[in-house]
Amino acid sequence: MNIKISGLMLGMLMAATTLFAQDNGNEQTKNSGFKRGLEHRILAGFNFGGTAPVGFPNTIRKIEGFWPEFSPSLGYELSFRATAKWGAAVAVKLDYKGMGTKDEVQYFPTIITTSDGGRFEGDFSGKNKTIVRNAYVSFPISAVFTPNDKWRFNLGGYVAWLFSSNFHGTVSDGYIRNGGPTGEKVIISEATFDFGTEVRSFDAGLQGGASYRVGKKLSINGNLDWGLRPIFPGDFKGMSFPLYNIYLTLGVAYKI
Repeated sequence: MNIKISGLMLGMLMAATTLFAQDNGNEQTKNSGFKRGLEHRILAGFNFGGTAPVGFPNTIRKIEGFWPEFSPSLGYELSFRATAKWGAAVAVKLDYKGMGTKDEVQYFPTIITTSDGGRFEGDFSGKNKTIVRNAYVSFPISAVFTPNDKWRFNLGGYVAWLFSSNFHGTVSDGYIRNGGPTGEKVIISEATFDFGTEVRSFDAGLQGGASYRVGKKLSINGNLDWGLRPIFPGDFKGMSFPLYNIYLTLGVAYKI
């Protein structure tokens, strides 16, 4: 999977470079005042979204609540303007990605621990509350298109390494079939789960967005990260479906 994602990003970057070269002669002619060069930006914002499945699993019967956790994003971007309209950029960011949710589930495969130390693995039915707050060092790579002096668009991919993970919650007001659908029925008034140590240390996906200049050096940004790699390994028994990091970053960029 890692090789495929890396190959996709490399292909996108090579395609962008080809476009730069093809477009360069025309742009230099039409924009005699343009000068190639490096641009530096400081990025700051907040991430909104979810660590979520793609599609709605039938084991989740009702969403009772959803809220964003405090998820700041701070980074530095280096870009190269090859022509007046085309360029490329690479950035390094500290990204917190988090959310909270409450729902009702039925026959939901999971692993829970009761207050007296009992551990059960099986299908739970009842209420569930989940808190996610993971922190990554991410490296976005983008092709950049600047059609005018106000707008700037970017599209590419990212890779990210986990350095802090929190994925925990509670289940209550239900029961678990210990060992599977036909296992012993155990009444659960309240129990906990903590899967933070199971979160994968590497994430990768696609990203793209736009910025609008509101001052000489200041811009407002919106950028979507769509993870392509599930955050848990395939043999993990605490979840019955894959979860992906899907987050929108809203913030500002300051050109230095």
